[in-house]
Amino acid sequence: MNIKNILLIAFLILFNINKTNATAQRPDYLIIENDTLKLHCNPLEGYFEKNPLPQDLRVFNSGLWRSYIAFFKIINNRLVVENLYQPQYLENEKGVHYEKLISIYNKVFGENLNFDCNFYNGVLICPRGELIEYVHMGYSSVYENYSLFEIKEGNYIKEQHLTNQEFIDFKFKHFLKYKESEEYKKILEETINSFKESDKELEKEFKDVKKENDKRRKQNKYLYEKEKEIEYKKSAEGFLFFFITNNIKTIDITN
Repeated sequence: MNIKNILLIAFLILFNINKTNATAQRPDYLIIENDTLKLHCNPLEGYFEKNPLPQDLRVFNSGLWRSYIAFFKIINNRLVVENLYQPQYLENEKGVHYEKLISIYNKVFGENLNFDCNFYNGVLICPRGELIEYVHMGYSSVYENYSLFEIKEGNYIKEQHLTNQEFIDFKFKHFLKYKESEEYKKILEETINSFKESDKELEKEFKDVKKENDKRRKQNKYLYEKEKEIEYKKSAEGFLFFFITNNIKTIDITN
């Protein structure tokens, strides 16, 4: 788990940012035969953590924090990058502004076609069908159906197709199983500590936050501390459910 991601979400939660103020992200895509499916995950994220994009290719865009849009294919049971784009905003001769996707594939991966994703382990989550609920945050929008493709070291393993309710049940089962692990307990503790540190920073930066917290402490310090512990744990578990169920490693529920 990337602690930077935890800290970012911690700040969002502690600021009480709601759905209308957060930012939905533009997806990557998976090309399957004649279909081009949205991805509710970013398979290149881990790769670019170890091999950062060149500085001149990093762009600020609140709806595209990662700076690129990747298109993937599964060829001969291997997950590969078919192309990599950045949006550029241009103006035509009539003064009308428009967006054009410009390939940056060669600048990043060189001349070889179909860059092999042998580093990737996880389940590609592809929403399908009608949009049921739009959520203006990350990949939180809800769709009618979902297609899941399990990938291990770049190899296609299996796939599963679920209704919306089946997908929700699938995520809860994975999360409940993961909560039994020592890794989860460690990450939960790290996340709670991150939230506490974020709370301290908020008190330093915003006098109203500190004033309200001091008031609660003065009224009943013991009760305040107990309530805060419950708030931290609840927020941490909520975030971890969101983070972990968007980074599931296998379709199967392990025993």
